[in-house]
Amino acid sequence: MRRKMIFLSYVSEDRARVMPFYELLDAHNLAPWMDCMCILSGQNWDYEITTALERSDIIIVFVSENSVDKRGYAQKEISFAIDRIKEKLVGDIYVIPIQLDPVDFPSPLKGIQFLQTEHKSSTVVEQELLDAIQAALKKSNDKVSEAQTKAEVRWHLEASTSAYNGIPGYSTSIQRIAISSSKYTNVRDIADHINGTLATHSMSSRSSALEPEPSSYNLMQDEWQRTHTFDAIFTSAQVVGRVFSVEYSLHWYSAGAAHPIHSPKSFCYLLDPIVHLSTFSELFLDDSALVAIQSEVRDLLNATLCREENELSDRNWIYEGTKEWSDFSNFAFSDDGLLISFASYQVACFAAGTPTVKVPYESISRHLVDNVLHALGLHRPRS
Repeated sequence: MRRKMIFLSYVSEDRARVMPFYELLDAHNLAPWMDCMCILSGQNWDYEITTALERSDIIIVFVSENSVDKRGYAQKEISFAIDRIKEKLVGDIYVIPIQLDPVDFPSPLKGIQFLQTEHKSSTVVEQELLDAIQAALKKSNDKVSEAQTKAEVRWHLEASTSAYNGIPGYSTSIQRIAISSSKYTNVRDIADHINGTLATHSMSSRSSALEPEPSSYNLMQDEWQRTHTFDAIFTSAQVVGRVFSVEYSLHWYSAGAAHPIHSPKSFCYLLDPIVHLSTFSELFLDDSALVAIQSEVRDLLNATLCREENELSDRNWIYEGTKEWSDFSNFAFSDDGLLISFASYQVACFAAGTPTVKVPYESISRHLVDNVLHALGLHRPRS
């Protein structure tokens, strides 16, 4: 079983004060992740931080005089953690804020229980942090177990990695899923379908090894400067009624590129019988639903992504990224709404990440086909 990863979010000015916390967690075999300790020479900084955030079970946010007014990755990491908590899906990330200085917390963190260091010995602070981590991990494990028991579907992950040191080389990593159920037969077909899709991406990434590029790469470079990378990271799984949704985040980085590519990947299935819901349009009665979906999604994206100084261009970006049925290909079902996720660059600039919105069922239930409507336990409203 993999160790639970703990991401340390801090600003560079506080590195010396954060390092003892890294050493504490490492000594207790708690798999801490800290950029200065875990990013190797030649690796893409943005890619490694993003994928580490996706893999993390807990994020510890260090708040100080240096960080409260500073923009950049520290704020991006906080936003990522808060967004994941709001989704309230199985596998939620838990945030433990640590107040290094007596300063006010950033607004996204207000309301979350935090750990104070002022007027406390290092021994007391260390024990409080270890206690908080153990409580968070237990809560997370209990939540997953409870959800799987309630759904009568169980799942676990198995790591699959491969690498080749070449010019260029490759490194691929997949969190394969295994699924079982005493209620629903043939659920292993779901795992086969998901793992096969992810393996296809992985094999495609390995094809670079067949075409050496000595004009662009050479063995004197740091290995990661000449390595194409692909990671498929499990995000969540949830059963709503008789619909099973599994979400992954996919990440590609071509050696030497300016930016990596991040994209959500979702898989949805009816459980009895096992049927893959392969396209977004098949969930709805006719094309008139597209207009309703577009209106709802665009309003939600506008509210979260548009900035006053660039409002017109932001709105146009959102409009262009939500024009066709195919633009909504990454969807999943939650208890109270349909989750729709977008790849990097699809509806906003790279810094916005991979936005997700939730469309309440009451907004779309009249458009859903009977099979999906009834599988979710919903009823069509009377006109």
